[in-house]
Amino acid sequence: MEDVYRLYYDLLLYVARRRFRVPPSDAEALIQEVFVSYLSSANEVRDVRSWLLGAISNASRHYWRSRGRIESLPDDMDKKSDPRSSADNIATSLTVRETLSHLHEKCRETLRLRYFEGCSAAEVARELDTTNRYAEKLIHTCLKRAYQVYRTLMRVAKP
Repeated sequence: MEDVYRLYYDLLLYVARRRFRVPPSDAEALIQEVFVSYLSSANEVRDVRSWLLGAISNASRHYWRSRGRIESLPDDMDKKSDPRSSADNIATSLTVRETLSHLHEKCRETLRLRYFEGCSAAEVARELDTTNRYAEKLIHTCLKRAYQVYRTLMRVAKP
């Protein structure tokens, strides 16, 4: 196992740092996590290099997805008002909630994964245990249906 670590460490570090632009200390932590995962499933792995490259790629993507949801606050935060407090944003938020409540559960989940969680179509497919092509079609169909519901709601809401 130690030989595998030594053999592939530099390659995994290169992939995390250059391809995914993960900071050095975080890239090293990701590599450690990948090797821990590899140790638990080493007997099932046929192509070690491919498995490790796939694992570091997935770990790096997950790293950025989780970081994308966390933003640091600006230094002058106390001097600014909350942009979400405006009436327009509140109305939009309520309209989106109402629109989503009229959709089937599978559509709500699909749109949540794609647009609120930032998952790709392939990731949506994995989450819903389906093919990539079907996930793409489902995203398109659910978005189209949400737009139809939204338009209906807006017609009813106007005086």
